[in-house]
Amino acid sequence: SLNRSFPHVEPALRLAIAKNEFHPSQLYKLDATVKERPKPKTFEITDSGEFLQQERDASPKDYPSFRALYDPLVTYFEILEYFIISSGNIPAIHQVVLGCSEYLRILYQVYMHYDWPAVLQYHFMFHNRRLAEMREGDYTGWRVMDAELASLYLYGNPK
Repeated sequence: SLNRSFPHVEPALRLAIAKNEFHPSQLYKLDATVKERPKPKTFEITDSGEFLQQERDASPKDYPSFRALYDPLVTYFEILEYFIISSGNIPAIHQVVLGCSEYLRILYQVYMHYDWPAVLQYHFMFHNRRLAEMREGDYTGWRVMDAELASLYLYGNPK
């Protein structure tokens, strides 16, 4: 069962993954070795004088190594695959299972060639784009590198 497979992941987080509403910068919450990592907040004042509190984007301090990103990302993919497989949608199952493994391969290649902060920026922007597609039922984007994001975040930042 899902509870036995991922006892360290709160049910609300699993549901957010299933609904494609999980915020990628919170991947650390899926890491079984991390109890809780407080996220620094930013505060803004709106034009109407209200205070807004937001989590800041993920940074190399949150994910200091490839492994710090990789392990919770694998857990994310495993939970996503669990829900997709239980849907019985064969084309989506195919797209997700192949896409997740291909993306992990691509991400490792990117990590080997580019500065870590640039890799993190690329990943989180890439993941956000995939979420928008997945909400529409399209899981194909995980299998290809995003050339636009690569030009914005990776090229010009070699190791």
